[in-house]
Amino acid sequence: MTTLDYDAVILGAGSAGAAVARMLAERGRRIALVESRPFENGGASWVNDIPPWMFDRAGIERPIEHEKRCDHVPITLVGRRSDARLEAGLRPMWGVDMRKLTTRLRTTAVEAGAEPFDRATLGDVVERHRRLAEIRIRAKRALSAEAKVTDFTLRARLFVDASGLRQALLRRVPNLSADCPPPTDAEICTAHQQVRKVTDRAGALAFLSLHGVSPGQVLTFTGLRGGYSTVGIIVEPDVEHVEVLTGVGGGANHGRASQLLREIVDREQWIGPVVMGGGGRIPIRRPYDRLTAPGLALVGDSGCQVFPVHASGVGSGLIAARILEESIGAFDDLGSEAATWAYQSAFHRERGGVHAAYDVMRRASQRIDGETLDTLLATGLVAKGSTESAMAQRLHVPSVSEIARLARAAARAPRASAGLVWSALRMPAIQRAYSAFPAEPSMGAFRAWARGVAMLCGHEVDARGAS
Repeated sequence: MTTLDYDAVILGAGSAGAAVARMLAERGRRIALVESRPFENGGASWVNDIPPWMFDRAGIERPIEHEKRCDHVPITLVGRRSDARLEAGLRPMWGVDMRKLTTRLRTTAVEAGAEPFDRATLGDVVERHRRLAEIRIRAKRALSAEAKVTDFTLRARLFVDASGLRQALLRRVPNLSADCPPPTDAEICTAHQQVRKVTDRAGALAFLSLHGVSPGQVLTFTGLRGGYSTVGIIVEPDVEHVEVLTGVGGGANHGRASQLLREIVDREQWIGPVVMGGGGRIPIRRPYDRLTAPGLALVGDSGCQVFPVHASGVGSGLIAARILEESIGAFDDLGSEAATWAYQSAFHRERGGVHAAYDVMRRASQRIDGETLDTLLATGLVAKGSTESAMAQRLHVPSVSEIARLARAAARAPRASAGLVWSALRMPAIQRAYSAFPAEPSMGAFRAWARGVAMLCGHEVDARGAS
């Protein structure tokens, strides 16, 4: 067995893991980037919608032309009733080909000095003095001409779990996993996205005309499987291809996104064969209260750093990668308690409150049915300003006139609106509570904070002993 020493070892070469590897390697750290699949296949394989501001915050170049499939385009939300419709303006997101973006991140990470391993299986995980110290893997050095799979022991000051919902390292480290419960069925969204050929141009145009949109615009159907379900369709401007996205959350009784996608394709005969795409299970709960333990940090889906109301995690994972690099970069010991605590504190203070506030909205939306959602759309309670903020993954601050308009809308549908209005009223307070996450390592202060935000948000406390 070959033993190798690094400053940090990252498990998962998707967008978040590759970004961490690149950022730390650019600081001159010795980095290992470990992927369970062939190196070039790590990460998502579909088109993901990402607000461009998130690339700027992460310090990553915005997608260039061959990576970007869709710019800011008009979006229309429709329910099942003809009056349940919202023209939401220009969507504040870009459609990004994740295969190409993640390839760029991996390539630049390796160019900066990160050493890649692929086809890896995780063996023993070794802790010393309650701190993760080394892992053993069977893997191939990804860019080596030597194709042999070999046993390695990787030692490092810091290990980063960017393995997604597998949480490969988290579940092997009791010091952290006890405080990070696996997401429940209600906290999982199944999502499926495909780019398909249009085989009947006239049929595609007739479908768009029926729903009052044009090629290149986004048409989103809401509430087909209850409050947390969606179908997004974009017929590209040349009417050569169509992008279809389905997402379903709230438990198995609502079905799965892959089933919903098949229903759409079977019904709309103008939709042809698959060009690219993929899907998976995505955590949609708030980020874990604890994101670190000495020697270990969670980034991306493994830490539930996914925007809850529309299950988008790519931009959040990239920002988390940058916050990690900013927080630990100046420490000699990247995995020390002081360094890792600085990361989780900085993330929660900057982004945790936004995620937790929208998690309250997510839980409220899961309790409503399609008919209630139609009512919310028809009365104007689902409004342009708040919808745009949610798509942009920013907290919405309504104007005085907007508050008055929403109050009038709520008065027309008090029963339908009660849960969402109460959730919206708490959002600013939730963000303030997260901005008070303890700045210095203290489990006592942390557990007191966790109890406070749980009471405010109405969720269960993650951390054992915090309740």
